Amino acid sequence: MVEKLYQNKFAQLYDYYQKGVENDVNFYLNYFRNFNGKILEIGAGTGRITIPLLKKGIDVTAIDIAPKMLEVLKEKLEKDNLQARIICTDMRNFKMKEKFDAVIVTFRTFQHMYSVDDQKATLKNIKRHLKQKGILIFDVYAPKLKYIEGGDWQWREDDKEIAPLVKDKIKIFQRNKYDMAEQVMCQEYRVDYLNGKTDTTNFKMRFFFPFEVRHLLEMTGFEVKNLYGDFKKNKFTTNSPEMVWVAEKK
Repeated sequence: MVEKLYQNKFAQLYDYYQKGVENDVNFYLNYFRNFNGKILEIGAGTGRITIPLLKKGIDVTAIDIAPKMLEVLKEKLEKDNLQARIICTDMRNFKMKEKFDAVIVTFRTFQHMYSVDDQKATLKNIKRHLKQKGILIFDVYAPKLKYIEGGDWQWREDDKEIAPLVKDKIKIFQRNKYDMAEQVMCQEYRVDYLNGKTDTTNFKMRFFFPFEVRHLLEMTGFEVKNLYGDFKKNKFTTNSPEMVWVAEKK
């Protein structure tokens, strides 16, 4: 299940070409503005969301399955003189004695659960680690026909902003295709270095449809409180780019 993208040297480049979903950091900061409980963040990665929450004095335990990503997070925490409990573990079967007031599964991490069994195992495990009436928040992208049709497995230079110091040394390309039978988007990243060297790594994500997610949540003991179409809390519609789910443990 662990993608090579998160495990190898790409972890050191991750922050330069993965900027997250628009407004997701502000969403979490606003949602937990007056929050006094404990948060478990699943898929914390290099801490793009973890660190802003910690800086606001929020109690966050960060977990991720990729040790290389967590190494980057630890470096950032040390630099910012911050402290947090960080654990390298699997969202499907991690075990902790404490229960949390909220669990957040950030930046589409749930889309790395490819099978229904893995999806149910993850949600049931999250439920076990939530206090009664505890809140679960996670996002998955809303699949769009135009992107699925455009998945032609042709290399394209990544158009995301790249930090100047890195852009002068590398170019990042990506290509993707969609497997509709498995509901999986397959992606490949390629880094071209100025010295002629090339690194390539594979990456994939399971995509979901709204009623599918709702059924998963209900069958694993959650009550859906809100479904937003983006991190600005707009209503979910046909044209929404995201599904931001807010659910409560029954």
